[in-house]
Amino acid sequence: MGEMLQQGARMPSMTFKTVDGGTVTLPDDITTRYAAVLFYRGHW
Repeated sequence: MGEMLQQGARMPSMTFKTVDGGTVTLPDDITTRYAAVLFYRGHW
C-alpha cells in the first residue's frame, strides 16, 4: 500500500479507462482547482 496523502500534497498520476472506451488521467485531465472523483463498481 502507498503512502497516505496529506493536506496540500499533490495527487499522484493515475490513468483510468472510461465506459466509452477512452481514458482519463488524473490529475492532468482536471481543468478546475477542485474536483470530485466517483468510482462505481457496477454489478457483479
